[in-house]
Amino acid sequence: MENNSRLKLWLQRLSEKINEQTWFQQLKLKWDELDPQSKIYVKSGGITVTLLFIMVFTLNSMWNVHKLKQEIKEKSDLITLIESSHDEIKRLQDLSNISNSDTQNSVPWTSYLETTATTAGIEKASLTIDAEKPGPTTDLSKESLFDINLKHVNIKQVVRYIFQLESGNRPVKIRNLKIDTHSDPTGYMDSTLSISAFSLKGKEGS
Repeated sequence: MENNSRLKLWLQRLSEKINEQTWFQQLKLKWDELDPQSKIYVKSGGITVTLLFIMVFTLNSMWNVHKLKQEIKEKSDLITLIESSHDEIKRLQDLSNISNSDTQNSVPWTSYLETTATTAGIEKASLTIDAEKPGPTTDLSKESLFDINLKHVNIKQVVRYIFQLESGNRPVKIRNLKIDTHSDPTGYMDSTLSISAFSLKGKEGS
């Protein structure tokens, strides 16, 4: 009720303000000068213009709604396509990881250790891997023991190599680490890593 009263009051004030305008007074005089037949034509024309305006407004609104629905549908289709593509990429990545893991498990341990060292930024000339020594064997796995000698490397390379060995696709455990800095002021050192490399039965590296 209060809102209706405010609306009526606002419309009344608007009507009074329009009536006070010079242009409205002139229009009113022109209207009064028209004969009844002309007034009918003017009214009919006004009604026609109003109806045309309403029709154009309605058609424009319908067109905007149609465009909005089309846009929503396109975005929905795009989201569905993206989700499907993401699922397919994940599936292919999983297959690739399995394939890479199987491939790496079939690579000899010496080659795997050399490749990991290269990835850690250690040159092949700085790396020497002693002969494999057999470790304990269980029903599930076989343990191989290696001593890896690193010559003229820095601490970052050693740490990076250890990290990549222990977080790689094949199970490796660092058993011992020896470092000899030779009091080299440039920061280079020699290092020996003693590791245990585990091969699952049926997926043993040579």
